[in-house]
Amino acid sequence: MTSIIVKPLNGEARIATDDFTVVELDQTIPPTGKVLVNIAVWQAEKDALKARAQAGELGVWLNPDDNPELLAQDVSLLPVVAFHFPVFKFGQGYSGAVLLRSRYGFQGDIRAYGDIWRDQLFYLARCGFTQFDIKDGKSLEDALLGFKDFTVPYQTSADGALPIFTRRAA
Repeated sequence: MTSIIVKPLNGEARIATDDFTVVELDQTIPPTGKVLVNIAVWQAEKDALKARAQAGELGVWLNPDDNPELLAQDVSLLPVVAFHFPVFKFGQGYSGAVLLRSRYGFQGDIRAYGDIWRDQLFYLARCGFTQFDIKDGKSLEDALLGFKDFTVPYQTSADGALPIFTRRAA
């Protein structure tokens, strides 16, 4: 089993066992175990997969060009929505996570996976991410420190932390 970083919204980060396996588009969905399927597979096979999602055994992953708004009607069914970052520079997942949290009220876990580095963790958490699958070859212990790189946010975000300018006014 592999490990990921888990950080509840406004909670403490820790290293945990990764229970989910990403099922690529060209792979068959295994009949048992916790899996993440692509949004296209979810849309095509939703009726057959719905019970497994409701049981906490199935989540959905999106590529940068996938539209998270397609999950608006499904947020109560899914325990996990994952955003794939194939390259460090792709930022669509940040806005996708904010959209899921703020507009659609998604309460489950939002995972970042792929080319994820320590430098991104503070900002990903601010946008509503709660699970972080760090790039292979990087230290999870070092990555945990990324959540403490900044102590006070300047802007509002999905994590609900008050920005510094509102604290000064109070």
